[in-house]
Amino acid sequence: MKDSELIDHLKQASEGLLWLSESDYPFEIVYWENLNCLDSSKLLQRTGHDLSTKVEVKELAQFFQPATEAQDWYNAQELAECQRYQALVNLLQTHLQEIKVYRVGEVEIDVYLLGKTESGSLAGLSTKVVET
Repeated sequence: MKDSELIDHLKQASEGLLWLSESDYPFEIVYWENLNCLDSSKLLQRTGHDLSTKVEVKELAQFFQPATEAQDWYNAQELAECQRYQALVNLLQTHLQEIKVYRVGEVEIDVYLLGKTESGSLAGLSTKVVET
């Protein structure tokens, strides 16, 4: 899939979804052309964070697990949202390689879900998590 198509699919799949924490934040599209290698310091530079900011790396499934596991007590709306998250994870896993979740900062944490595209650029989503 071409990068532009992937970006369109990511926009559609994440539209209206909020990542739930102590505050709810939407997802934003991230696309960094000609940046096929990422480490913590490059991420901090690219996102304008101080180089001493804490960065934690997680796996995609671990990050999304609370949103993708359907509970038997879910109502129809909660089940539909769970299925949207499952579709979003599937889209990311199908079209991005070497996906990692970068949690940047403490308390108000910027989250970047990034992987390599077919063309070698980095793409994915970002959101924010509040953990006090």
